[in-house]
Amino acid sequence: MTVRYADTSALVRCWLPGEDPEDGEQLRVLLLDGPDPVVTSELTRVELASAAEAAVRAGRIRRSAGLLARADRAWSEDGPVALLALEPRVVLPLARRIVLDHAVRTLDALHLAVAGSTTVELAAGDPIEFVTRDARQAEAASALGMLVR
Repeated sequence: MTVRYADTSALVRCWLPGEDPEDGEQLRVLLLDGPDPVVTSELTRVELASAAEAAVRAGRIRRSAGLLARADRAWSEDGPVALLALEPRVVLPLARRIVLDHAVRTLDALHLAVAGSTTVELAAGDPIEFVTRDARQAEAASALGMLVR
């Protein structure tokens, strides 16, 4: 079994109409309908709300409420995506090291740190696949020894 860690950049494409609808559909199948467990950080809830409101302001969608409700169902207790609590004592030092070693932004490093700590514990030896649509983050995940999709 593979545990998939979904970065916000991938999950946003599951619900928000974008430039590449085929990619969005593939991500929905992989992350929301697939057989493997999918996890993300609780940070994703905030980032998704920000992306949804930005889409409203840009006129890409009329309202964010429907999109946010679909996302909330996805990470509800019986949904396909588990939200992982941010463990600051573990995650913050690791994220600091990641930003010093790799060309990634703060939130991207935090996601990588959650994937490299909490997700590793949860996977219990099973492979972890980091799913992102951010090239720099994908490069850092690969350098950290994660499978990347």
